[in-house]
Amino acid sequence: MKGFVIEKFGLENLTFRDVEESGEGIRLKITMAAINPLDFNLVNGKVVYGVAPMPHIAGSEVIGEVMDDGVSVRKGQRVIVYNRIFDSTCGMCISGNEHLCVHGGIWGVGTNGGFQEYVRVPEKNLIRIPDHVTDVQAVSIPIAALTAYHAIKRSNAHVGEKILFYGAAGNTGVLGMQIANIMGLDVYGVSNNEMAKGYGAVKIFRRDEIPEDFTSDIIINPMGSEVFQDSLNHLSRGGRLVTFGILTGRNSEIDIANIYTSEKSIIGSTGGTRQELEELLEIMRNHQIRVPVDSTFRFEELVTALKRHADKHSGRIIVKY
Repeated sequence: MKGFVIEKFGLENLTFRDVEESGEGIRLKITMAAINPLDFNLVNGKVVYGVAPMPHIAGSEVIGEVMDDGVSVRKGQRVIVYNRIFDSTCGMCISGNEHLCVHGGIWGVGTNGGFQEYVRVPEKNLIRIPDHVTDVQAVSIPIAALTAYHAIKRSNAHVGEKILFYGAAGNTGVLGMQIANIMGLDVYGVSNNEMAKGYGAVKIFRRDEIPEDFTSDIIINPMGSEVFQDSLNHLSRGGRLVTFGILTGRNSEIDIANIYTSEKSIIGSTGGTRQELEELLEIMRNHQIRVPVDSTFRFEELVTALKRHADKHSGRIIVKY
């Protein structure tokens, strides 16, 4: 079978070649992948996590077809790969926070991932895709939608509160705004991309045109250092800033007095739980979640798909196997 192998970091070093089957558990035929910052940065050696093994096969946001009968899955079923490594025994796992397993990591980073035709995955990581969910919706859940949904839940959001998404035209922004709208929040976004409009926001601000007196109860900031202080400036008294990305940098100088004098909270968020993934599937049963697609590539065109991610694009970049 074929796979894309990182012999050494750098997109130019990604090799399409024969590979041996990897992983343990249920055999899965990968049918679709979605390109995201995690995979793009991993290929280029710019992740904050340890990568293993090397040479490495990336691909953390994938769906597939089950090739073996298991206890809870059957041959032929469509499944999402829940992309967290967890042992089910540590305190985090027992409390339902397997994404924070003290012995864990990210599937596709700490293990080989889905940029190969077949892979074996622990059955506990396979979530059946209901008939009402399309492949494009399903492949957008394990990173894009789940990350946004978990961040909103981490903020302890309440119906009627105001929420502002930086990077509103990005994967987590477009999906997060729709989810927040369904949850009864007043949604706003920040983006210079016109594509961000039409996904549940009351208003999309251009980055340099946010009114100085505009504040929000909750701010979702996946962008990192470049807009971190700006985020805090637009946070209401007692508000919550949730961060899960470093697209513009990981280090930021902030006004500490601005935080404690207004009792603002900064909350870290990463990934999400299997329970939250199931909750998203239920949300999709009752509500339409739109996933904009920028472009679709064949599996053998993966390098071109990754290059497209580096360009200015609008919507998901999909890879069909």
